[in-house]
Amino acid sequence: MIRSVLFDFNGVILDDESVHRDLFVEVLAPHGVPLSHEDYDSLYLGMDDRGCLSAAWQSRWGAPIPETTLRELVFQKARLYERRMEEGLPLYDGARELIRDLARRVPLGIVSGALKNEILHALDRHGLREHFAFVISAEDTRQGKPDPEGYRMAYRTLALRGLATGPASEIVVIEDSVQGIEAARGAGMKTVGVGHTYPLPKLREADRVVPHIRLLTPEMVLSL
Repeated sequence: MIRSVLFDFNGVILDDESVHRDLFVEVLAPHGVPLSHEDYDSLYLGMDDRGCLSAAWQSRWGAPIPETTLRELVFQKARLYERRMEEGLPLYDGARELIRDLARRVPLGIVSGALKNEILHALDRHGLREHFAFVISAEDTRQGKPDPEGYRMAYRTLALRGLATGPASEIVVIEDSVQGIEAARGAGMKTVGVGHTYPLPKLREADRVVPHIRLLTPEMVLSL
């Protein structure tokens, strides 16, 4: 029996992966760190801000990024993203309906590498915040995906609130990235891959794969 469903956010609910990619390019360029769209999609997609910036810097300069520079770049990107949010960022077609229908049957949570204020702002803007019992964001974890820390934290949160009393395998995670699926599997959870970002064959480690979230029904999630 599936007792809870966890969602990644960017690339699953909010259609903004290309925005994040463009902002990484913008903040890194003045520091002599080129980031092509191809490199982002193949190497860094699915990482949180600190992970992507650190890895791109290390690849270019062969040395770790100074912590002060990293904090500055994270801040710059967050400010730029806030401006884009004010312009409005769309949900994936079908995401609203799936969230609404699942929330009537099981507790929902979000586990994301995005910043918490970004997630909450978008949820409020689209009227979805009430459907989620909790949000675990970049500020809540020390290790980003593919490390399972965020999903293990979600399991503990569900258990402490009495929302999931069985094993982690009774929780389903909906992800769009290879790193996210690896993180959820590392926490012992079932996974659904949606092909918004990666080609479907790359998501083959998921328990179920669909091309788009609009094709995913509550029954397909809860029958895993």
